[in-house]
Amino acid sequence: MKIKIILVLTAFLAAFNLYSQENVWYTTVLKENFVDKNGNPLTGKGVVVGDVDSGVDVFSPFFFFADGGEYGWIDVDKDGKFKPGIDAVDFNGDGVSKEGSILRYIEMKNNTYNILKTDKENFNPDMDFLYVDANGNGKRDFGENDGFTESDPTYGEQFFIAIDADKNGTLDAGEKIIALKTSKVRAVREKSGTVRRRGIDLIKTEPDTIRHGTSVAGIVLGGHAGVQKMHGFAPDAELVMANIEYAYTPRFVRTFPAMLKFLRDEKVNILLFEDGEWMWEFMDGSTEEELLTNEIARSGITVIGGGGNLASGNMIIRDKLKKDQLATYKFSSPSTGEGKKNDASFVSLLWKGKDKKPVIQVRTPDGFLSPELKDGSGFIRVGSYNVYYAREVSPRNTVMFKFQFSEKDSNTVKGDWQIRVHAKSELDLWGFIVDITQSWGGTTKWEDKDKITPDGSVTFPCTADSCIAVGAYTVNFSWGPEDKLGGLCNYSGRGLNISGKRGIDISAPGHSTFTCSTNNSYTLFSGTSSAAPHVVGTVALLLQYNPSLTHSQIRNILMKTSVQDEFTGPVPNTNWGAGKLNPEGAIKFVIENF
Repeated sequence: MKIKIILVLTAFLAAFNLYSQENVWYTTVLKENFVDKNGNPLTGKGVVVGDVDSGVDVFSPFFFFADGGEYGWIDVDKDGKFKPGIDAVDFNGDGVSKEGSILRYIEMKNNTYNILKTDKENFNPDMDFLYVDANGNGKRDFGENDGFTESDPTYGEQFFIAIDADKNGTLDAGEKIIALKTSKVRAVREKSGTVRRRGIDLIKTEPDTIRHGTSVAGIVLGGHAGVQKMHGFAPDAELVMANIEYAYTPRFVRTFPAMLKFLRDEKVNILLFEDGEWMWEFMDGSTEEELLTNEIARSGITVIGGGGNLASGNMIIRDKLKKDQLATYKFSSPSTGEGKKNDASFVSLLWKGKDKKPVIQVRTPDGFLSPELKDGSGFIRVGSYNVYYAREVSPRNTVMFKFQFSEKDSNTVKGDWQIRVHAKSELDLWGFIVDITQSWGGTTKWEDKDKITPDGSVTFPCTADSCIAVGAYTVNFSWGPEDKLGGLCNYSGRGLNISGKRGIDISAPGHSTFTCSTNNSYTLFSGTSSAAPHVVGTVALLLQYNPSLTHSQIRNILMKTSVQDEFTGPVPNTNWGAGKLNPEGAIKFVIENF
């Protein structure tokens, strides 16, 4: 719920076209070069990242290793400059252009609203990718539909990167090109549970229709260091992806155990959660999935997750009720949200203490009041509406009273609702809300301004005791009047969890960062979904240097080397965790101490 990308508004960005390219920060490119204990560049080599996400575009040039060999190219028209459609790759080194060797290039699409400047008229070695137009049809063919198989390099007409040795922005005569060949993706568990593997049937992998996982993977391991202006932290790492399928009603993701066990069995070194759930969740670290996460961390796998984008959506209330106090909480639902008919909304009321049984009633938009509810579960009819309710207790003594509201004949739940709570004893009450949009932005939302809070907004499964939960701060472009470059994103999850655990461990660049997307494109990418892979990429570099580092050691290293500034204030705190991620500082600490 939300692996959806949070992007800045197009209208604001359109007005931002004069943004200076000099101010752009490629947040995934280190300011220094480092080597491992054997003197090899620190690029994540030998590290395997597992991601619970929407999928990955296995045809993107960002996700192939540059292991296909180095070649010269033939300057057919002898002008000293590369000409697409005329010049050719010199496969056998004889300097003669042959049929099936003509080079063209993929002009990478720019979906950054011109914040990232690109040259659409020419081949740019640091942004675009070459390919050999083997059949001469003027476009790149790829995939099974175009007759390619798993054994074909780059699963299509072969990609190349250009080595602009003199850094003048052009491919000159005598400069080399390197063929891409092997996928960086080792395996993908599809939504159905089918596993696709590199070397067997990865070419058949389902597309990343949401585009989220592709952008996350770009931040972690996309591209090629020293070639692309923009590349991931650890471009020589490998990826195993577990694709998420969303249900229509909570629990919205029901295959977490299977996905986690798959990634564990694939022997990943880092496990990344790119999903956040809050509805019908105890939020206290007690579920099967959270306990499995702890077990995975203890086994030596570093577990990291985006803390969620729930803080600004008016979707959490908190109230401390006295004995015998009667409180009323209001929420409103629209008829549609994000292009969907809003035919169901959901509420979780949480508190500590299984012996506490407040009396709860629901008032529907048509003015009817439900019977008093304090225990059990069932379906009742209240006016024109169907109400499902259930009281459950977690192993950690968290009580959840959950609701689903719907209208007869699957009509909408549009209107003003009330939930009345009569406390029979003192009650520290949390209320979470969402509807079928599963939106971070709060289409159905609480109306009680004095009770709405951003605290407790770190989402499951980052509520697991062992998960390194990551908050997001603003870089490159601030999208709201209260946002500042360098400041915490207003939506970034924060506060203490209901268990009392500080929700966020560390914060990283989250809004607005650059990465790749599907269909050969660059994009803006924002949210804690962007921040978390910054931490993952950093950890991949640490693990290349010292593969024996444990989850706990890595957590401590990240927190010890984090940065405090005027935005974070004294750390640790419940907004920023330990402060801002410091990749270079973490690497230096490991080099000096491990």
